[in-house]
Amino acid sequence: MSDTQTESGVAGPDEIKPAIGHDNNETAAKTSKDGIILIPQPSDDPRDPLNWPSSKKATVVATLFLAMFVGFSAPFCGQLNIQQQAILYGKTPVQITYFNSAASAGLATGGYLWWPLSNKFGRSSVIFWTLLGQLACQIWAPMMTRADQYGPYLASRYFSAFFGVTVSVLGPRYLVDMFFLHQRGRAFTVLHLALNFGASAGPTFAGFVAAHAYWPVEYWWSVGLTGFAIIVVFAFLEETNFDRSEGTVNRTKPDSWIQDRVETFLPGTKVATPISWMETLKIAVVPFKIAVAPVLLIIAGFDMISFGFYVALNALTPVWLQRPIQAGGIYGFDVTQNAAFTFHHWIGFLIGLVYGHFFSDRIPLWLVSRNKDGVWKPEYRLYALWPTNFVLMPLGLGLVGCAMEYRLHWVVMALAQLFVTIGSLVSIPVTVNYICECFRTHTVEAALVLNSMRLFLGLSINFYINPWIDAVGVGWVYGMMAFFTVFAFMFLISLMVWGHAIRSATPFKTAATEEGLHVIKKRLEDHGF
Repeated sequence: MSDTQTESGVAGPDEIKPAIGHDNNETAAKTSKDGIILIPQPSDDPRDPLNWPSSKKATVVATLFLAMFVGFSAPFCGQLNIQQQAILYGKTPVQITYFNSAASAGLATGGYLWWPLSNKFGRSSVIFWTLLGQLACQIWAPMMTRADQYGPYLASRYFSAFFGVTVSVLGPRYLVDMFFLHQRGRAFTVLHLALNFGASAGPTFAGFVAAHAYWPVEYWWSVGLTGFAIIVVFAFLEETNFDRSEGTVNRTKPDSWIQDRVETFLPGTKVATPISWMETLKIAVVPFKIAVAPVLLIIAGFDMISFGFYVALNALTPVWLQRPIQAGGIYGFDVTQNAAFTFHHWIGFLIGLVYGHFFSDRIPLWLVSRNKDGVWKPEYRLYALWPTNFVLMPLGLGLVGCAMEYRLHWVVMALAQLFVTIGSLVSIPVTVNYICECFRTHTVEAALVLNSMRLFLGLSINFYINPWIDAVGVGWVYGMMAFFTVFAFMFLISLMVWGHAIRSATPFKTAATEEGLHVIKKRLEDHGF
């Protein structure tokens, strides 16, 4: 995915060639060997993250992947072993699933603190210290073993997610700093695999660990993994801040590795531009300005429905699968069977990863090639979602409803959830990438707002799912979700058709994009050669 990966058509440092047509001018621009213009244009400084070797970029992405995996797997560890907790706390199984809502609330709110602090102390430092906070929360949860500790247990899940959301908010900026426009689709797909994979693999691992033991055991493996992630982040995460403006003096890393790590992670301003606390407070207000932008509200509406139903499906499926047959259940799974059932998510992630790798950049570039001027539109990103979110995801939700209503074999339920998983995995990196490109100078703020808004539905659905089922039946609950997902895709169609006008309506002058830049080199004969 870096500029040295020639097998994907991207030039190495000695293969970058001058091109014609960048920024609509007859000026020389650096391109890949296949004539794709590099946006943004890299500087000649080896410290520029765009010029980093592919091995260094891959190391940073892998480190962020691990940290995000931990951030999203830790809050949901207890998702499968709900029967033991229900007995301990004297609650119903559905009430135990409220911890998913507590975790979702933490994911929705944490970034509003970590984003402004990252400007004060540096993004890498905030990621490191919030992982330490999450480690404390993972130790907190399994200590809540008394009947009167239901509330503190929910609080531990909230704060675990509050600390764990950091990479999903700050990570997109690393990708935008390191990768060119035509590479970002694959980069976003790889990083955001950790989000969905973590939220699903966490319960899977915990289910197998605690299947034949008391429920607190399921948390200790995540304590070890979180500690390991802290070590990896300290050893390998690099700050990607770099100002290409003429005359700017950028930080030079010290020769000593220890000194560099101290400057990066210990409180101070060695890797961040020194700002006052008043300036930090002003930065904290920017996400709320972006939150009223029509383009962000439209994307958030789509994500809230599609991702929210995926979250709700994951939270409620253990209830349906583990309900005893004598109590009206369909499958009567134990915890081990439920954990094995979740492997369909892993298959979905693999399919979604392959699809994203091969199509998330190629489809937009193909659409650019159909434009005789070879110019970019951010909305080209959204076309990759037609097969996954207009077809597979509503089909999957509808099949879940059929399986529940007509008591079909669990294979039907697994296939249905596979379709939903693919749709969710593909949609998140595409929509986050799109919204970051719509707010090119405010990528973190845009990702933060989108991240919090898309969780609202998944956060709340556990509280009203039973009245909804009582009103229309469980089959039609998921059937209605399928229709709502199709309706949500209409939001994307509106952007495909009127995207430029909608983005132009953004208030507060925050919507800087790369629209109109030439991505594919014009034919030489067009210039008289």
